[in-house]
Amino acid sequence: MTDQTPKPNGQRIPNGMLEDNYPRNMWWVAAHRDEVTTKPLARWLLEVPVVLYRLADGTPAALYDRCPHRWAPLSEGHVERDRLICPYHGMEFDTGGQCVKAPTQTMMPKTAQIPSFTVREAGAFIWIWMGDQEAIDCDPPEVGYQIDPNWSVVNGYYEVAANWVLIRENVLDLTHIAFLHKNTFKQDDWITAPDTYMEGETVCYEQEFDLAPLSPLFCAGMGLPEDKPIKRVQKGRMPSLAISFSDWNVYDPAPEAGRRSDFIMRGCHIVTPSTRGHTHYFWAAAFDVPEISEDVAVKTKASVTAAFDEDKNLLEKLQASVAADPRGLDFLEVTLGADGAGIKVRQILNKKLAAEGRSLR
Repeated sequence: MTDQTPKPNGQRIPNGMLEDNYPRNMWWVAAHRDEVTTKPLARWLLEVPVVLYRLADGTPAALYDRCPHRWAPLSEGHVERDRLICPYHGMEFDTGGQCVKAPTQTMMPKTAQIPSFTVREAGAFIWIWMGDQEAIDCDPPEVGYQIDPNWSVVNGYYEVAANWVLIRENVLDLTHIAFLHKNTFKQDDWITAPDTYMEGETVCYEQEFDLAPLSPLFCAGMGLPEDKPIKRVQKGRMPSLAISFSDWNVYDPAPEAGRRSDFIMRGCHIVTPSTRGHTHYFWAAAFDVPEISEDVAVKTKASVTAAFDEDKNLLEKLQASVAADPRGLDFLEVTLGADGAGIKVRQILNKKLAAEGRSLR
């Protein structure tokens, strides 16, 4: 098991932000479903070069993105008859990673086998399992609401120059909103720690707020004025280290005639490790309101992006500073009351790594 004995200075429960701290035996998001087509897509996942593509019937596939002959990236090739064809010498690979044709010779090179990965399309995403294939014991997390016509979804993507754990902890401790996002979210009442608890393997938090104006980021999506006091209950869930949700449950105590009084804005935060110190971050803001206007969608995306740019900027500077500091992770780290969910993230992470026979220092 991972040593969690407090150090004189440093992390009581390590998060491994300068290391390979990626559990393999779990589902990670490889791409948004719209990104993966019959044209090969190159993407680094868990420090591994991967090529993603679709077969003629739409089934997604994933292989190690490196030809075993002279190491050309297969993502520069093309798909033909459900085979991925290397751009260099035309070697053809099936979805299991086996070379099934070498056009320049009649003898098949039996050793020309590259790793393949199990992928599944679920909801709006292509999920990948990069560990022990025999260890697959669950389906990818449920995000079907993002393709439900009764919801309106605004989404985006960042490549962040920071370890994935920093983003995961950031989106589970929203007390930073009143400070880092004081000019964007403008939700200055979020300064106390929520109740944090576990439901099985899912990390949860919940917090109720008094009447106050809603953040302008989400007013337009719900059709609410920015200065109207509303009640809200914040509920968060992290069913997997790869994904978490933050629900803004909004109640308007005095709706206009014919208007509804209850709304949900569901934030979705998906992280997938890329190369060392970099993370793919997929986000979505979904309203339980069908068919919001294009103007509202554009306004909402611009506002959310402006706020998330603040997170990205700070986390990248944090990562760079810690990586350059000779003290690294041995510097004093203080835990506050609002870190309850983040501590649970670290405990789950260390447990998963231990189960794979790995540990953080």
